[in-house]
Amino acid sequence: MTQWLVLAAHQFPEKTALIEGEHAVTWAALHQRVINTAAYLRQQQVERGDRVLVWLPNGVDFVVCFWAVQYLQAVFVPVNPDTPLARVGWLLDNAASHLLIAQAEQATALASAPGNPDLQVLFDQAPGVQESGSSLLSLQQMAELSPAMPLPVQGALDIDLAGLIYTSGSTGDPKGVMLTQRNMLSAADSVASYLQLAASDRIFCTIPMSFDYGLYQAIMAAKVGATLIVEKDFSRPLFALKQLVKHKATVLPIVPTLLAIIAPLAKRYDFSSLRKITNTAAALHPSDIDLLTSLFPQTEIFSMYGLTECHRCTWLPPALLSQHKDSVGYAIPNTELWVVDDEGVAHRSNATGELVIRGATVMRGYWRNPEQTAKKLRPGPLPGESVLYTGDVCRLDEHGLLYFLSRNDDILKTNGEKVAPREVEGVLKRMPGVLQVAVIGVAHPVYGDEIVACIECVAPLDTALLKAFCQTHLEAYKRPHRYYFSEALPKNNNGKVDRGQLSTLLPRRENNLNVGSTQQTGSQHVYANHH
Repeated sequence: MTQWLVLAAHQFPEKTALIEGEHAVTWAALHQRVINTAAYLRQQQVERGDRVLVWLPNGVDFVVCFWAVQYLQAVFVPVNPDTPLARVGWLLDNAASHLLIAQAEQATALASAPGNPDLQVLFDQAPGVQESGSSLLSLQQMAELSPAMPLPVQGALDIDLAGLIYTSGSTGDPKGVMLTQRNMLSAADSVASYLQLAASDRIFCTIPMSFDYGLYQAIMAAKVGATLIVEKDFSRPLFALKQLVKHKATVLPIVPTLLAIIAPLAKRYDFSSLRKITNTAAALHPSDIDLLTSLFPQTEIFSMYGLTECHRCTWLPPALLSQHKDSVGYAIPNTELWVVDDEGVAHRSNATGELVIRGATVMRGYWRNPEQTAKKLRPGPLPGESVLYTGDVCRLDEHGLLYFLSRNDDILKTNGEKVAPREVEGVLKRMPGVLQVAVIGVAHPVYGDEIVACIECVAPLDTALLKAFCQTHLEAYKRPHRYYFSEALPKNNNGKVDRGQLSTLLPRRENNLNVGSTQQTGSQHVYANHH
C-alpha cells in the first residue's frame, strides 16, 4: 500500500493531501512526516509483524501513524478514541502489543499502570514527564524533526498482515479481524473503481477512522491522489457541515444515523459541490433514499453493504437506485457471492439464505481465535480455498440483486414463525416522525420472541396510527407487540444502533399490562400492542 503514498507524493507534491480544521498538509509534507515517524518507530524497535495500537481520533496524526506502520510492515491496530481505558488494556493484551500511540490527555494512566511494564506509550503531543512517565518523542515533535532519509525497507508481500481491526464486540469480547496487504489493496482498488474516484475529489470523512469504512477513505485518497478532509466526529454537526461546504467536498461517506442529524440542517447550507454520497454500516431504508434524493438532487447515491471481515460485499449502481431501493446491489468488482439455504444448497438467484463471499478481500481469520475463524471461513468451491460465511441472511432476486434481511443471530422466532427485523423496520421507517428504528426480540413465555420496536423520535408517536399502519403492511405475526420511544437510541462507536444495549433499557414489563396501556420512565415510553 505504501507504493500508493509514494506515487501520490511524487505526482502531486504540492497538492493538498489532508485538511484538519484550518490545518492543511500537502502530499509531499505528509510523506515526509510518515518517513520521520517510521524512522523513529524503527529506533524504538518496531519490527515487521509487530502490532501497533493507535488510539487517536480522526486527524492528520492518525493518517501519519497508519502509513508509518505500513512502512515498517508492522500491523496497524486502530482503537476508537471513545474506547474505555480498561478495554484498551484488554486490546493491548489480546494483540500482544508493546506500543500504544494515543492522545496525551487520554492515556497517561495506562502509561504508568504497574501491569504494563513493557508498554511504550507514544503521545500525539508532549505531556509533562511526571504525568506520562514517557521519555519518547511525541508525534508533534517528530513532525518538527529535520527530514529523515527514506527508509530502506523490504517490499511487503501481499500475504503480510497489514491491519488488525477489532469488531464492536456487541455479543462478547471483540474479535480481531486479520487483514492482509492483499485484502486491503483489493478492497480499496475495487471500491475506488466503482466510485470512480479521481485526484480532483475532496473526500469529507467524519466516520471514525478506527472503523474500516473511515480508514479506507485515507487509503483510497492516496490511491487516486484525492484530498481528504477529516473531522474528529459529528458531535458538532453545524461546524462539521460548515467545514464540508467551506472546503467544497465532493464525496461524503455517511451511515444512516448521520442522515437523521443532517436532514433537519441541510437547507441551511449550499451542498452544490457534492457529487457522490456513499452509505454502508447499515443498509438504507427506502425512505432514507427518498430523503437523500430530495436533499442532494445533484449527487449520485451509492448504497453499499459490507462487514469488517471483507470490508465491502456489494454496491448498487446509482442508476438502479430508484427502481431497487430495498436492494444493496451486486457483488463489488473482484468478488463473488451466493446464498446457502437451510438445506445447505448454494443459489445465485431466486433464493434466501446465508450470504457467502468469495474473493481477495476476505480476511485471513480472527486473531488468536481459531474456533471463531473455523465458523466463518469454510472450504470454497475450488480445492484449497476458503470462503466467508457472513452470518447474514439475505435474498437474491431473479436478476442477482441482493437484499439484506437480517443477521442470523437477529432472526426472531415468534409464535413458531421467523421474522426478519429489517422487514418490520422498513415498514415503520415510512411513518412520519420516525428518525431511526431498531426491532429486537425479548424472551416471552408465550410468543418465544416478543417483537419490540425501538423508535427514535422527537416525541412519542400515536400508537393507534402505528398499529393501523402495521396492520396494512405486515402479516399479523410480524407486527410489534410493544413500542419503545426515545429521543436518542444508544449507538456504538461505529454509529450503528446498539441492539444489545436496547434490551437492557426497556422498562420492565408488568404481567397485567393491558392493550394500549402506557409505561413511562423519564422521557421514554413503552406501549403494549397485542393481537
